[in-house]
Amino acid sequence: MIEAESIKPEKVLLTSPNLGHPLFLDIDSKFNQKEFEVNLLFVSNIKNTENFEKFIKHRLNFIPILEYKWKLKTYFEKEKEERLERKKKRSIWDKIKSIFSRKKKKEEELPPVLELIDSTGKKFDIVQAGKIETLRPQAFRGDLIKGTLLKIEPVKTCEIDNIKYDSYYSPRDYLIKYNIYSGLNEFYKATIHFKLSKEVLEFLESFTFVMFDLWQEMPNKEIRVSYHSIVVSKNKWSDFKFFHATDLHLAERNDRIYEIVKKWNVLVRKSDFGELLAQGAKAVSFFQRLLIKKPKPDDQIPIKSTEPLRKRFVNPNNNFRNFIKLVNKKVNKNDLDFVVLTGDLIDFAILSKIPREKRKNLDFNYKDSNWRIFKEILLNFPQEKRRGMVSGEEILCPIFTIPGNHDYRPFHYDLRWGNLYRKIGLLQSEVIALNEELMANPISSITKTFSALKAYLIEINSSLDYCIKLGNNNNFIFLNTGSDSFKKLMDFLSGHPSVTGISEKHIKYLENLIKSKVEPENNNYLMLHGPPINPKKSISALKRYAMSKQSEELLTKIDEFKESLIQKLGKKLSLARIDNKFDVQYGAVSTNWEKLLKFCLDFCILTLSGHTHELKEFRLSAPQDLKTKVVDTPTSPFSLEKLENPAEIYYDIYSELYNNPEDIENNAPFVVQTPALGLGSYKNPKSASAFREIVIKKGKLASFKVKYLKQYFK
Repeated sequence: MIEAESIKPEKVLLTSPNLGHPLFLDIDSKFNQKEFEVNLLFVSNIKNTENFEKFIKHRLNFIPILEYKWKLKTYFEKEKEERLERKKKRSIWDKIKSIFSRKKKKEEELPPVLELIDSTGKKFDIVQAGKIETLRPQAFRGDLIKGTLLKIEPVKTCEIDNIKYDSYYSPRDYLIKYNIYSGLNEFYKATIHFKLSKEVLEFLESFTFVMFDLWQEMPNKEIRVSYHSIVVSKNKWSDFKFFHATDLHLAERNDRIYEIVKKWNVLVRKSDFGELLAQGAKAVSFFQRLLIKKPKPDDQIPIKSTEPLRKRFVNPNNNFRNFIKLVNKKVNKNDLDFVVLTGDLIDFAILSKIPREKRKNLDFNYKDSNWRIFKEILLNFPQEKRRGMVSGEEILCPIFTIPGNHDYRPFHYDLRWGNLYRKIGLLQSEVIALNEELMANPISSITKTFSALKAYLIEINSSLDYCIKLGNNNNFIFLNTGSDSFKKLMDFLSGHPSVTGISEKHIKYLENLIKSKVEPENNNYLMLHGPPINPKKSISALKRYAMSKQSEELLTKIDEFKESLIQKLGKKLSLARIDNKFDVQYGAVSTNWEKLLKFCLDFCILTLSGHTHELKEFRLSAPQDLKTKVVDTPTSPFSLEKLENPAEIYYDIYSELYNNPEDIENNAPFVVQTPALGLGSYKNPKSASAFREIVIKKGKLASFKVKYLKQYFK
């Protein structure tokens, strides 16, 4: 099998659905519907529809992704049944001979084969039945299912502000503008029929869903695979669960840091420490020194120099590998339906080991990018083994992805800038060890480019903004909040950048959704990378001075404004409002903020974001408690207003306060930030490996608590 980047001479490429934006198909629990028709989007340089049809006809297949332990159990059960059948069919003479035979066959201990082989040729060892449960989850590709081409139609590009925009079958202009597919610019929608096999139906008797890879056979007989692209699910979407994870910050260099620092520590013990520090200091340019801020006395990291490196080093790649293991355990118990990954999937695009001279001529290809690392970890492809790396597993759960600001960054940065090394648990002395091998250009490190997304758009997800509907009552809206914003340059340099935010096309897209898809009884979940709300931790000096004239008891820190604390003290609820006291747009979306917040207030029960690497949760209320949640009829115009004060904003850890659907519904909507899965905060590196578990029961949001991998991996 080959990946997309190695088939540029070919003329057809399947683009949607895909790994980061799979298509869900519903099936009833009695399997009355066993046949499906799906629409697939292709890009090509073939301009004639008939020629395109000839190219893909009989070349599209569906490969079900089963689970090896299930396959092994099924094999033993069928083998046992076959043994019983063979015994029944033995003649009387055979039975008499077996009684007098000196050698009795122990068929139960002698399986006819020693290994199972899936449809891709991967080999799986046969183990004793009693040891099956000790096996870790593994993907087992089932028998190939042939797809039948029904019809082809050309498709034009369509922007999200167009009422006809479809999340799966409307290619966006940026795919052509940035030449993402290297000269391929003709789009076609193909309708394909396929029928579930007996093997898949048996699998669905034990599991809630089954995923399929889409195989596209090329004229030279090579195969291009669109992994995990189709999902057939029994779920009626009244009771389900999903994980929200954000800020993975995956990179090839993450797996090298441990070895580099380990060697450095050995060198320090054998050399003059002061001389090494001096050499490291000389390698820092004047510009870099400006970015290396001195820690304040109350801002020291809680890391002891005596603590072993293996205990304090945070490898974001390992966090993601362990997260996948947890996901697979949940899936095998039918306790998880999908995963949402909201941005900063990678730390930067081009591998840091690529020489500086070669980087200038790279076309952001898949092979030389961290998007390859992201995909390899997801699918557990072979990677170069290094010290400190944990073992991986292929994720057995559908994922939905959107990019973050780091995903637009082409080149790596120096971990000393803004004391970023503290996020991965390194000491100030140890970070010098990274300088020689991971030196960063101070200018290119702060650049951004849409081209950094090229491999993501080809290999992971071609849709930057989309909406999916699961069941009759659940809308999941994914919006791309863009790259770093330089409107507040010092925020960027200090490690707290804002993001470009929501464009006018995004606002029109939301207005069209309100008119066409969003119903009053729907539960709408908005997925973003950049947060709509992010207050500074203390009130500005100017506001503090103004407030001191009005109140003798002056509160200045954000934690002093927790709504539950204000209520416990018996004070007025109005005192808990933070929007009129704090700068709530610090490192947040920088455009169309008011309209976005109005949408969150009026139409979303829960807005999920990341970016800050911290746990923050907010509750919205209409000013003066006047609710304005009104959905106009489809024929009526609707627009999101730009209001100076779109919502009252309150702060607390609401996911811990409210533990049942009734309380959540009565106090919604909520706008929350989930701590980073990959990297902790500056003050607390060990806060890494967080994610959020969202539970829906009987059609109502029942829980959205934050969990940590350390709860599951001791």
